[in-house]
Amino acid sequence: MTGRKSGLKTWQIMLIGIITLALYVLYYFASGKTYNSTFLVYICSFIMAGEGWNVLGGYVGEISFGQAVFFGIGSYVVALPVGYGFNIPLWLLIILGAVISGLFAWLISYPLLRVKGFPFLIGTFGLGIIFYSVFKNNKALFSNKGVFIRGVNSDIAYIVIIAVTILMTIFVYYLANSDLGLSFQAVRDMPEAAEMIGINIYKTKAKALVIGATMTGLAGALYALYSAHITPNVTFDAAISNDILLGSYIGGCGTVIGPVIGGALFIWMQEWARSVITITGGHNLLLGIMLIVVMMTMREGVWPTILKLFKKKNQPAKPENKKGPDLKQPDSEV
Repeated sequence: MTGRKSGLKTWQIMLIGIITLALYVLYYFASGKTYNSTFLVYICSFIMAGEGWNVLGGYVGEISFGQAVFFGIGSYVVALPVGYGFNIPLWLLIILGAVISGLFAWLISYPLLRVKGFPFLIGTFGLGIIFYSVFKNNKALFSNKGVFIRGVNSDIAYIVIIAVTILMTIFVYYLANSDLGLSFQAVRDMPEAAEMIGINIYKTKAKALVIGATMTGLAGALYALYSAHITPNVTFDAAISNDILLGSYIGGCGTVIGPVIGGALFIWMQEWARSVITITGGHNLLLGIMLIVVMMTMREGVWPTILKLFKKKNQPAKPENKKGPDLKQPDSEV
């Protein structure tokens, strides 16, 4: 099986990434480091995590509701050594956060991936509850007090987070067009046929789980730098898994750009709903209504809908059928 040819050349993709990063750096410093410029970094944390979820949920079709586990592991691999006073370089802790998240995904892949569909979703959800409870109630893990991460240069941290988000999106683009990415989609769309041509279903899903967990762990590790204060409520809570999943769904599962658009749109809508309704938890009502409208009007997601409209607009008009004068024409066309 050979990878499909991508529409853009490597240099074009890298140029787009460099221009995007340069525009952010220019905006960040020219705006005087305003709230909006830093909020973009917060959004990018969920875009990265959404791309990680998308590898398994979008391209393989196994819906996980426990992505906060990997996000939290990545965050706490950075936070715990700092909390205990170990003088370990932050860049090394970030790498370890991604690696350890991936290793944990590999360890749990055998029991989790032996089930699929709704049981798999429940299994990942239960795993998230376990981690949240352990970290929330264990004093050795700083429980609800959390850990403050000091000495982080916010300018460098923000630029690194934006850069990694761009690189991660490019990575998913190439992964989706590689032999491995095609095997992911074959397992999702035609599992029986995939097995007949020699694709190992379990190993393929395990690879997707590990890759997605590593990406999400990296997102969590970088989020620790952005937040500078890590607690179980902001890393392991089920709401984190919910935000990651919904961002990908809104944007369009199984697409590269979908989690980017969906993650940005969902986090922005969530923040806007909080500013409109100040009652605790009241923003969820408004957010839920907006989500229902989006999903009812764009069932496949925002990005696939945009692509369909664009293709429809650019399709050549069909030639009109010439009919004889004696044929009755319809009064109107729908």
